[in-house]
Amino acid sequence: MANFSLVSNLPSASAQSKLAQSNNQLNKTLQRLSSGLRINRSGDDAAGLAIANGFRSDISVLSQGVRNANDGLSTLQIIDGGLNTISGLLDRAASLASQSASGTFTGDRNTLQLELTSVLGEIDRQAQNVGLGGNSGTAEGRFNKAIDVFIGGGASASASGNSVSLDLSNSRVDKTGLSLTSLNIGAGTGNVTGNQDISGGITNAETFTFQKVGSSGQLESFTVGLSAGASSSSVIDAINNDANAQSAGITASLDSSSKLVLSSSQFFTVSSDTADGASQTGIGGASAAANDVAVSGAANSQTLAVSAAGGTPAVQTLSFSGEQIGYAGSAKDVTFTAGATAILGAAAAAAAVNNDVDLRAQGVFAIVNKADSTEISFVSTKDFNLGISSASTVAADNNIDALQTQTAVTGGVLTGGEQGGKDAISAIQAAVSALGAIQGKVGAGQNNLTQAIDLASAQITNFQSAESSIRDADIAAEASNLARLNTLQQAGISALAQANQSNQAILALLR
Repeated sequence: MANFSLVSNLPSASAQSKLAQSNNQLNKTLQRLSSGLRINRSGDDAAGLAIANGFRSDISVLSQGVRNANDGLSTLQIIDGGLNTISGLLDRAASLASQSASGTFTGDRNTLQLELTSVLGEIDRQAQNVGLGGNSGTAEGRFNKAIDVFIGGGASASASGNSVSLDLSNSRVDKTGLSLTSLNIGAGTGNVTGNQDISGGITNAETFTFQKVGSSGQLESFTVGLSAGASSSSVIDAINNDANAQSAGITASLDSSSKLVLSSSQFFTVSSDTADGASQTGIGGASAAANDVAVSGAANSQTLAVSAAGGTPAVQTLSFSGEQIGYAGSAKDVTFTAGATAILGAAAAAAAVNNDVDLRAQGVFAIVNKADSTEISFVSTKDFNLGISSASTVAADNNIDALQTQTAVTGGVLTGGEQGGKDAISAIQAAVSALGAIQGKVGAGQNNLTQAIDLASAQITNFQSAESSIRDADIAAEASNLARLNTLQQAGISALAQANQSNQAILALLR
């Protein structure tokens, strides 16, 4: 049974409650339609909001990762351009070396060397500009290292899949990194210069004894005799017309001071049976004794004094090492027993080295320089290191290196002329291979970054889609809700008006 009350208008209260609900829903729908978002505050969907925020963070990280990758790609493209330029410079260097290596070249090889030096300098400049011109940790070698480009997209910031690794370590491409520091295609450094002015010829008969490297790898000797009273032109012709001298590539000429100069792009030694004196060559240098030996390419030798040992002969060891002579990881040891006199010590050391097949194959020789055997030189057409040790620490027991100090000496490289050109071609070919390996690293890095950009872009799209499905409003559904809620609101207002009028019927009972 319904109660009629003037105090409480229950239909009106019910209508107000329903109208408030409709208004709240209508306001939420209007907010979603105006913002385009389903979640406008945490209360709309707290769990969904947390997930959507995670997706949005991933999108932010990946977007920056794509920019990082593009920056890395730009850097590699700059490096690649520099490497291509260096490749072209190596082509020019190879052309110059090939020109000097030809036996028919009649121009000035020093001009070729001048341009080669300029080309190598430009290689250095290009390498420094692209960041591969020095060791890691230097400004010139700032990219000569392993580089990680952070992309993102992994489970955590520290995950290995978040970065693309570009291994450019050991990628130095200046002339030092490419092992081109000692190229010489010029006129050659294998010269021996006489001490006396022989413009007026020589007074006494003289015999030159030459040593050259024979086909078997051993030193071979030949002599050239000069007649007493020979003119300077006769001296030069006698040497230049000698078949053995021609085979060794040895030529004779006069320098600006009218001194005799013997030259070859190959290794050779020479001695004279005449001591240094007036109107004689003095080929062994100032104050040279008869039969003193002069070695071409002095920068290629390590010369040691040989003393007259008065004690018990000791076992002595010569240790040769160096990448160019084939002993980069371990040394080649040659052991000999010194004699009680300096002569036996020098001869024994020279014989031990020159009879070693391995060292001979690498072009390493021992030369007794002085006729009295007080000096010995270890020579090579390649760089080498020399260490000396002994079974005895008593100086008197050792003919060579009496102080017993361990030494390591790098000899120069005898290059120049035709042989220098050939050596340069080999070095440049090795440099081209080394540069190609570095270009391969750069190319692989470019491809890796491009693929990383593609993956990150796809992930960004997928994360955006996932976030949208959670955060974005369904506009069609919300538009339908808007029409429905507008109708409910209007109906609720009408119902509330009717409920407010219902109490008027009670007044009829009081009339």
